[in-house]
Amino acid sequence: MVNYQAQVRKEIIGASDVLDVWKGRIAEQVVAQELLALSDNVGTKRSFWARPNNGAEIDFLYVYHAEVYPIEVKNGTNAHLRSLQVFINNAPVDIAFRIWSGAFSVDSLQTQEGKRFRLVNLPFYLIGQLEAILERLLIGQPATREPYIDL
Repeated sequence: MVNYQAQVRKEIIGASDVLDVWKGRIAEQVVAQELLALSDNVGTKRSFWARPNNGAEIDFLYVYHAEVYPIEVKNGTNAHLRSLQVFINNAPVDIAFRIWSGAFSVDSLQTQEGKRFRLVNLPFYLIGQLEAILERLLIGQPATREPYIDL
């Protein structure tokens, strides 16, 4: 409906990536709505994190089993993820999410300070599987290439 009202319907049909049309502006809105749909609490507000001293910010924080997991929404293949690394260095968790238009994968990475963590690269269409993927990682089962088929 937003695309129709903004008269970008033709651009959406021909675009290889929804981020191309909206230059990433609507991607965070889509992710926020998908995260809200994972909860049965209609009044749930989305949380984010920012560190004012160095400009680091995380788009969303997702609470699961009393732990807080960072979620970054990315346009393209930004491999640095500096804000995410700052958060991970100061958090007790070792799993972070990058929601993007690329393929699903789980990468084992290390921050510049040496903390090892797993980065879940989650395509937009798999946001609804976030908890199932997270649960598998927490119990030590590998996440598969096609999580939407076998979860």
